[in-house]
Amino acid sequence: MSLFPAYSSTSDDPTHTCNTTIKIEGEASNHWLKNSSYVIAAVKTPVIDISSESSSDESVKILTNDIRRSPSPEIIPIDSDSSLSSDHKSSRHSKKHKKRKKKHRDRSSQRREPQYEKEVANVYIEDTTRDRRNLTISTHTGRNRPSYTLHGSGSLGFTAYKTSKRQVTQRYHMVNIDSVQKGEKLDTRIKRGSSNNKNKDQNEQEDINWGVNMEHEQTERTREFNEQLAEDPTDIELWIKYIKFQDVICQFEKDRGIKDVRSTTTCQRKLAITTKALEKNPSSVELLKLKLELTAELLPADQYSVEVETLLNKDSGNIVLWQALIMATQTSLAICTVPKVLDLYSRCITSLRQRLRTNSRLYDEQILEMLYRCLTFLRQAGLWEQMWETLRLNLTLNLNLSKDNFRFQGFIDERKLIGMEEVILTSRLPLNQLWLRVESLRESCHWISVSSDQLELLGDSRRFVLPEDVTDFVQPIMSRGSSLKLAIYAILSLKVPILPMYDFIARDLKLTELSWDLDSVEMLLPLAYPLVGILGGSIEKKRVIEGILEGNLTSGPQYLKFHPAQEPYLDFVRDTFWAIAESFLPTQYERTSIYVWWLRFERLLASLNRDKDDYRRKKLKSMVKDFLKREGNRNNLHLYREYALIEREIGHFKSCVNILETAIGMQSEFLATISDRYEKGALCSVFRALFETLLDEKTYQEGHKGQILTSTARMVPGPDENRLEQAEEFLETSVREFLQQPLPDADENMYFLPYLECDLITCYAYFLYVKNSTITESIAVMENCLEYSKDNKYLQECLYESTIALLHLDCKQSKSHTILKEKLDKGLALYPMNCYMLSIDIEMESKLPCWKLSRNRKGSLQLLASCLSGRVRIERLENLGLTDAALAATNKLLSTYRRLARDSTAQKCPLMWRLYMLFLRERNLCEGRGEEVYHESVAQCPWARGIYTDAAQVAPQLLTEIQDLIREKELRMHVTPEELDILRG
Repeated sequence: MSLFPAYSSTSDDPTHTCNTTIKIEGEASNHWLKNSSYVIAAVKTPVIDISSESSSDESVKILTNDIRRSPSPEIIPIDSDSSLSSDHKSSRHSKKHKKRKKKHRDRSSQRREPQYEKEVANVYIEDTTRDRRNLTISTHTGRNRPSYTLHGSGSLGFTAYKTSKRQVTQRYHMVNIDSVQKGEKLDTRIKRGSSNNKNKDQNEQEDINWGVNMEHEQTERTREFNEQLAEDPTDIELWIKYIKFQDVICQFEKDRGIKDVRSTTTCQRKLAITTKALEKNPSSVELLKLKLELTAELLPADQYSVEVETLLNKDSGNIVLWQALIMATQTSLAICTVPKVLDLYSRCITSLRQRLRTNSRLYDEQILEMLYRCLTFLRQAGLWEQMWETLRLNLTLNLNLSKDNFRFQGFIDERKLIGMEEVILTSRLPLNQLWLRVESLRESCHWISVSSDQLELLGDSRRFVLPEDVTDFVQPIMSRGSSLKLAIYAILSLKVPILPMYDFIARDLKLTELSWDLDSVEMLLPLAYPLVGILGGSIEKKRVIEGILEGNLTSGPQYLKFHPAQEPYLDFVRDTFWAIAESFLPTQYERTSIYVWWLRFERLLASLNRDKDDYRRKKLKSMVKDFLKREGNRNNLHLYREYALIEREIGHFKSCVNILETAIGMQSEFLATISDRYEKGALCSVFRALFETLLDEKTYQEGHKGQILTSTARMVPGPDENRLEQAEEFLETSVREFLQQPLPDADENMYFLPYLECDLITCYAYFLYVKNSTITESIAVMENCLEYSKDNKYLQECLYESTIALLHLDCKQSKSHTILKEKLDKGLALYPMNCYMLSIDIEMESKLPCWKLSRNRKGSLQLLASCLSGRVRIERLENLGLTDAALAATNKLLSTYRRLARDSTAQKCPLMWRLYMLFLRERNLCEGRGEEVYHESVAQCPWARGIYTDAAQVAPQLLTEIQDLIREKELRMHVTPEELDILRG
């Protein structure tokens, strides 16, 4: 008998043939396996159906025979010597494959590596992990089957292995209208996608219930508007909401795939609604402004001007119509000329004077507003001599000043100016650079009209301005309370910014309605040095303006950079400050306000020139000391506070602290016992300045906490043992009384003076912060006061500044900006023109990556702030050596400028275009974009002379065209091309 009967030459079974599989129903014939030396009972294996889902689309039924157990107790003996190397080689491949498939598998669908069990669960096993150990003989058994990878076109029913693409997370979306066949009903519901295929049916059912039919919603909203407006046609806010709702309808029609949706149609629809609203509310200023904006979008400038002229014939005293007509002429490249615009200003002021004499308050407000607009236009057009003559006559007429008050000395000698021009002309520079340098030199030195005797020597007829030339713009004001506003407008016209810049001041002076008044870098100084808060003059904020100062974005005379006429113009500004301040009585708050503004202006200049000129610091200190020795200034705590802060800014920290402590100690009364509100506010502001000086991060020491507590104790009288407790009780009582009593009214005449309630609350918050070494209780106090003061916008804005200043100080130590960011967003939403909050926002945003910049900004000042933060971000990344990130930030800023060029608010701002051109020059992008930006900027701001001079640098090939356009618009040109040719010889 053969050792292996299955392979013997004879068989006991007559039906047996070689190389065939025997199918036996009922009992199997296993007699050929019997061995006399070993007998074991056979095990029956049932018939199993297996569907091959992964290999083929058709199910295959496999019938199997009975299979015996292996005589060994272990089913698959693995030889460790033979499998060790293959196991090691296959580990990387197996892990790599798992890593690749992990991206598109759920946890529930992940398959583990098959384990070799002692009991066989299935007759056949599919190797889904492609285990390389199956290639060895020691692990290969009869129940395994090979895995095929076919790279063809799916022959034999197999599909090649491919890595599935990454699934895109579905978000809320409209139904794809383009995929809907023509003739079918459009589904206008908003649906949300499901990112989990496991619950797909359930989510689809939820989508049906959750979806909103936008077409039905649009109809319902329109019906609601019509019903509400029919009931109350005088609800102006509802009319404005209905007008804005037309934009939602337009966007919905675009989403439906309607291709003939035009902005013109939407604008016409909105204009029709606005016209109907005005019929019901003819005295509404908001609706009139909205109608004029919509009409300006639909009509060309000349036709629009005719329409406004028609309306003015019916209502000649309407200042809104006059402003619309002037801006239509001023912003149109086709019809804008200086004489035409000035004629409109003259007609406007004359008409307002005739119609508003019966209402003195409204008369002064509108006359001063139009006067400031006229002065701004003259300055931006380069007509400084005419602007100053207009300003001088108005100040002399309304502030009881004589002509001698404005006879300034120390101007640059004309002979010296001629010598500097000769140096420029012999420098062999390109023609555009020669013209720019001579033009810049002359405009920086000429800002006051000359007498007829000097005219023959100078040869420039436009420098001679007679009073008769500007008499139409000289108007008397009817109330004494408007004198401070006139003084502020006059100093603003000389390019001195408001310090600090509050949103409520900008609104009261109507500066929020001027999107085109920013034309020079001086207007950005409050963003670099806001003069509010503990870190008001930090290094991070100064970086905002450093690069811009080097870009020469100034127009006319300037006081920032070294120039032959820098000191004369700075002395001219100082003399103007003093002359205006002296026109008020010593007992008036207006006089102190003007002097405080001047001292803050000097502090700003000291901060910018801190490390440059020691002579100027000594001159400033001597000048301020002489000023404080005057009879009316010796006991004024506001002036001493500003003097101490100037000492801190020029680097004398100990001197600053000594002056503040001396000012506190010299008072005969304590803060808790003073009854006069004005005196109490002045002393409280000194305490706050002392606290902020000691908490300043640049000079902070641990011993300063003790000084703050000691100074706090000096607020109240009493023995030293429990004096600090009494001071804390006084501050706590003051805050409690503030929360219980009615809010005080804001005083419009105290623009630059501190607010008593705000300083008391802030001092208490600083005290709690120092005492408890935590900010929690301090912020709780500030939050309660913020909520209570919501009806007094001036007070709430000041409290927002104090809260953000305290949070900013804490963030320097904790490095957590979450709470600060939230509070900053709320503050800017309420007060968008607050320069301190904008400066903090610039500092924070400049450190963020580009993909996090998603805030929607409003107003020209906020839009400029976004440009400044982009500049600082690029500079910071370049200093860190992150070239790729800096390039991405550069592209982001370029995209921001392109977006602002299409923004209706920003495109009328000359400073935005000048920053855009400076960016092109710094990044060497003039060749590709310079000429295009020049044409865009001139089309939007044809009256701004600074744009033309900057355009000569980004598009020098167009110098002749630029000069011709300046002449055509009759802007100020100090040196003509013909004169330049003569000077060149």
